[in-house]
Amino acid sequence: MSPNSETLTREIDEELRTAIVPGSMVHFGTFEIGEGHPEHDPFRMICYTADHRGGLTPSREIAEKAWFRHADRGRVSAIDGMVFDALHEAGRLP
Repeated sequence: MSPNSETLTREIDEELRTAIVPGSMVHFGTFEIGEGHPEHDPFRMICYTADHRGGLTPSREIAEKAWFRHADRGRVSAIDGMVFDALHEAGRLP
């Protein structure tokens, strides 16, 4: 397991109280907002998909969990909207 995947696995356990299935983590995309965006300072989000064992229980910095569809895109930030679009285009977000 690479140092990056170890860090992400540890963070997922700390924030969502679930275990990532070893070897299932796949880079999904890197999404960026540059300078001059009205909603964000420059920002980069690196996204992965992975299988997990157990439920998802919000913990520490996460106040709640919710399930969204692509139709809910207007309820999320600009960068999350970019991720929603990519997931939808890939057939992973109905």
